[in-house]
Amino acid sequence: MFCHPDDIAAGGFVAGDRVDLVPERPLADGAVEHRRAEDFRLVPYSTPRGNAAAYYPETNTLIPLDHVARGSNTPVSKAITIRLERRA
Repeated sequence: MFCHPDDIAAGGFVAGDRVDLVPERPLADGAVEHRRAEDFRLVPYSTPRGNAAAYYPETNTLIPLDHVARGSNTPVSKAITIRLERRA
């Protein structure tokens, strides 16, 4: 998982920490859909602050199949809000 060094520090992590990526998506009925991509190593990288980058297909599990762009019907894989959780 590539993150800006300041974001890594602000989250209480250090380079090399293992984390899970967890998005939460509100559903139409008010429930929250939880997904998880497990066991990623944090790598400092010059991403913009507040942004992160990872490879696919390792993170495909984060993308709901019904979360698509209008018109193209392409999965919205570049606009997912996540939080990082430290691996136990």
